[in-house]
Amino acid sequence: MSEMSERRKHRRAVYSHPLRVQTVLPSKIGNVYDVNSQTISAISCDISEGGFGIDLNTVFKAGAILKITFKVGIHDENESEAYVRVVWTRRDKHGLQFLMLEDSTLRKIRGFIRNVDDPI
Repeated sequence: MSEMSERRKHRRAVYSHPLRVQTVLPSKIGNVYDVNSQTISAISCDISEGGFGIDLNTVFKAGAILKITFKVGIHDENESEAYVRVVWTRRDKHGLQFLMLEDSTLRKIRGFIRNVDDPI
């Protein structure tokens, strides 16, 4: 078992699907966040119930808050949204941790990972 897999809290699965990313900025009026209307395209690499690994041409610093829009599986007709924090970056690769995620989306992610033959 590799050092990285030993540190992970959640089982991951390969997941190479497009998603949309929007930057989130703190509002000047307090604990409210403003979501930038401009979207950035990204490709996910892997998914877990804790977050995503993604490839993204734009580099974000660790700690940045983003809103992502994605489909959990290829047969999922509805898009899901989540707020995430960038926890690491390596060139165009980013590790994203879920901050806010609907229970229904979490159940879809768990089901997807459970049905993958070879988790990572």
